[in-house]
Amino acid sequence: MALPLRPARPTSYVSMDETSRALLESSMESSLIIDVSGYVLAANLMAAKLYGMETVKELEQANIYDLLPRDSADSRRERIAEAIESVRFLRFEEEVGGRSLVHSIVPVTNPWGEVTRLAINTLDLTELRRTDEDLRREQQRQIFFMESLPGIVYHLYPDQSIRYANRYFRKYFGSPKGKKCADALNCANNSCEGCPPMESMGTDRTQEWDWTDARGRTFHLQCSPMTDSSGERMIMVLGIDITDRKRAEDALKIAHDRSEDKVRLRTRELERANAELTSKSTRLVAAMKKADAATRAKSAFLANMSHEIRTPLNAVLGMAELALRVDDPTRKNECLSRVLEAGTSLLTVINDILDFSKIEARKLALERIDFDVREVLRTALDMHRLHAADKGLVLVAEVAGEVPRAIVGDPGRLRQVLVNLVANAVKFTEAGGVTVRIGVAQGRDPAATEESLTLEFAVSDTGIGIPRKKRRAIFKSFLQADDSITRKHGGTGLGLAICKLLVELMGGVLAVESEEGRGSTFSFAVRFGVGDPEALEADRAEVEAAPPRPGLRVLLADDNALNRSLALDLLAEKGYEAVAVENGAQALEAVRSQRFDLVLMDVQMPVMDGITATRAIRDPGSGALDPQVPIVALTAHALKGDRERFLGAGMNGYIAKPIRIDDFYATVAAAVSSDSAALDDSSEGKGGHASQGDCTAGPPDRTDKGCHAFDRETALEMLGGNRALLGRMDAIFLRDTPRDLEDLAEALASRRLDEAGRLAHSIKGSAKTVGGRRAGALAEQVEFFCRQQDHASAAREYKTLESEVRSALEFLKRESALN
Repeated sequence: MALPLRPARPTSYVSMDETSRALLESSMESSLIIDVSGYVLAANLMAAKLYGMETVKELEQANIYDLLPRDSADSRRERIAEAIESVRFLRFEEEVGGRSLVHSIVPVTNPWGEVTRLAINTLDLTELRRTDEDLRREQQRQIFFMESLPGIVYHLYPDQSIRYANRYFRKYFGSPKGKKCADALNCANNSCEGCPPMESMGTDRTQEWDWTDARGRTFHLQCSPMTDSSGERMIMVLGIDITDRKRAEDALKIAHDRSEDKVRLRTRELERANAELTSKSTRLVAAMKKADAATRAKSAFLANMSHEIRTPLNAVLGMAELALRVDDPTRKNECLSRVLEAGTSLLTVINDILDFSKIEARKLALERIDFDVREVLRTALDMHRLHAADKGLVLVAEVAGEVPRAIVGDPGRLRQVLVNLVANAVKFTEAGGVTVRIGVAQGRDPAATEESLTLEFAVSDTGIGIPRKKRRAIFKSFLQADDSITRKHGGTGLGLAICKLLVELMGGVLAVESEEGRGSTFSFAVRFGVGDPEALEADRAEVEAAPPRPGLRVLLADDNALNRSLALDLLAEKGYEAVAVENGAQALEAVRSQRFDLVLMDVQMPVMDGITATRAIRDPGSGALDPQVPIVALTAHALKGDRERFLGAGMNGYIAKPIRIDDFYATVAAAVSSDSAALDDSSEGKGGHASQGDCTAGPPDRTDKGCHAFDRETALEMLGGNRALLGRMDAIFLRDTPRDLEDLAEALASRRLDEAGRLAHSIKGSAKTVGGRRAGALAEQVEFFCRQQDHASAAREYKTLESEVRSALEFLKRESALN
């Protein structure tokens, strides 16, 4: 189509209503409408400015070809002619007066298909492209800077890929292209689990740490979260090789440790001679340390107080107060039973909170024992009845009739979940009540068998509810739905996070339904085995039903005099005849010359340990009169995997130390009854719980935060409330521990670390038996370092242990004098 070079001026302009004009003016692009001759019929202010006009009115009286340089006018005329001829949308770019413009032309036709007008939108990209060029230059400068650094620099992304590495990195590690971070860096464990750069990916703070590669070179790395030019999250890692510096530091430390050892050996006699003169000063320092530790423990406890701790604690206090008020012995006993249940639950909660990382890492083993789910629900609700009554709330339990009386699973973990969920429901409910429902999944469990079934649990309340956008956050650790500083409700926010992890560990998923202002329902479904009601009753009566069997002969092998005395007293109380020896070699000689109905074998002993002695007894050629005599381990190392190690050596079960009387009698009764299944259940379900310090792969907490130096109440409870027995244990501790402490010092001084570890192990067990929690924890610390062959650390920790043990001895002397 040909266009006139000088077209006639239009006789009328486009009529636009206010809405269309507003839309045109609000556009951030240059927008105008022309006729086929190039005259402007309508335009916005952006178009007027683009063509050098002050007002839209001036532009609407012009022809666009007159406003452009000749070359641009000819090009524009050709593009417009192309759009008119093809009657289609046309988009093109051009440079006009040093500006980069992108034009969009849309032909507008009349009812007969003739093009009568054209809409032209123009976007000015000049500044954007100038900014892109500046950004490119800045990136080049950054790359030049990073390439010239005398250390490694790399960019790490969430998919573990390294998309940039500088010259120093490539020279040392090679090109990271196509490799995951662990492969590119030759990581020793070939895994990113626990890697600080990956852990800092979701944070906004810079982290620093020392990392050693597979070739033994150590780098000091600084990890800085940021976003790249495309807005993607990444970590920039800067690393300096500090291998030589670390080696120099290690050599200096070794030299320092050796120097300390020489000084210690030369001054030992002088220290003993001056011990009497410095005893008062030592006691004063120990008292100051105890006071300081108590202050720190109090501060830590108050800082970490949560509803998971306060709920069972309130139940203990409430039931204890009620027990003091009532006169009816039956009612008083019920209250005291609730106190014991709540106290046990409190201990479980504290252990769970302190060991939260272990639960999250799925290293927590579940029990599988027979239990009554109705009893678990009752105890969970009883812990909150006082609090609920104070608030005027109703607690309701609804258990479907088809739920069996006995199921197989972990009652402690199930109770923990229900206690936390009910506690939350009560705390966030001001009126109405809380209902807990338990039912059998009907028709939704295709894997159900006669030996298993799936139970559904739901905890509903009429409380404040949870906003939809915050429902995911409530399952994160240390978060609540309301995370402002001045929250109305207390708690650290760990409760629901622990519940979520425990439910997942049991094979379920914790879900929530909530309506803000009307309440919430937390629900989950878990598969359990179908239990045996008769076995459940037998388990409940196990301790009481274990009758003495006069004449029953038991061999006790333990090198610790306190543990031997305790076990002999307990055996004598049941009428058993016991023979005691001090090591595995003596135990082997005893079974060669005498017949026994049961052997209680300590695992860690001098001369011959319990594992070696057990294997020797089981050997048909050992000369033992009864190679199949039941053998039960006595151990403070009841860790996950130890049970299999004991059974693999030929043992029939184990009892965890410090010894609890109920667990001791239950395991002994199962062993002498020749019931291997009962013995296995007894060892795994009762005596097999390790202390928190035994659950970690690293050294125990040297400060033993959160506990007092002495816990005589727990020590007395473990001995069944027998104060006379506890007194005898105190006397043995006072008699033998000073000698053990002196032997430990000599073993460390002469670097006999295996013997030192055994002595520290013995002191640990004795201290915990009499309630010396802090001394036991410190002895455990020394034992750990001895096992790691870390003499310097063991010798350093011994100083603190010695001070604490001497304080414990003074404490027991004063208590014995008072009694």
